[in-house]
Amino acid sequence: MFNDHSKASIAQIVFYVPVTIMAAYLACYRHQRPRWSWIILLIFCAIRITAGVLVIVFNQNPSTGLMIASIILLNVGLFPLIGATLGLIRIIIAHEEEIDKRVRQCLVLSRVLFLVGIALAVAGGCLEGSDEISDVNIGLKLVKAGYSVVVVFLACLVVAQAYFWTRLSDLSRTSQTILKAMALALPFIIVRITYLFLSSLHGSDRRWNDLTGPIAPFLVMGLLMEYVVVCIYLVTGFIIPPWRNVEGKARLSASGCLLVEDSSQV
Repeated sequence: MFNDHSKASIAQIVFYVPVTIMAAYLACYRHQRPRWSWIILLIFCAIRITAGVLVIVFNQNPSTGLMIASIILLNVGLFPLIGATLGLIRIIIAHEEEIDKRVRQCLVLSRVLFLVGIALAVAGGCLEGSDEISDVNIGLKLVKAGYSVVVVFLACLVVAQAYFWTRLSDLSRTSQTILKAMALALPFIIVRITYLFLSSLHGSDRRWNDLTGPIAPFLVMGLLMEYVVVCIYLVTGFIIPPWRNVEGKARLSASGCLLVEDSSQV
């Protein structure tokens, strides 16, 4: 018999299977360089399907290993969705010739923070499953540090978006579409990160437990927020002009929209 979390995981798998196909279409066919946003979104979908399977298995046959793996994928697995925002910003940069050097430096820093945050969170999550109290305490500190780093990473992305908003009238139509999509998704990302911190920093409070707590907070502040962001980014990928068979720095798409591309970018 499936409990509420298992049922939510089944719904999660059902949602992300077609989403994975659409993300793969965007990454492998509709768009070429830079396409990191769609590749990262594809990775996120795969993580969410895997997390759903693990939660179902955990609820049928509980074990410490499954619990740790499920929590890591549910929490750290959120990071690629935030990382997809960086990929969208890279598309804007590829379209626009005049970008402040400080914005580019900010994005380089954000990529470093993103990788550091993932490493800290994964390492901390693994240590939390240790039998040694000292290792568990270290794991908790690493997880908190990792999540804090990711918040700084998100702040860097918000600063970059704010810069583009100051130049909105000078941006191409494609860049404006992407910028508006990121602004629409930002409140949902913030709510999801808030739930992430509540479930991590208040793990003893059953209300915020991803695996055994009440299903309503997890659904509303967790899964639903992710669904909305994923849908916004997917729709954006289908709205903006395709970049198929684009070579060199600048070409016109079939719609006549100017596409600026650096062939060294992915």
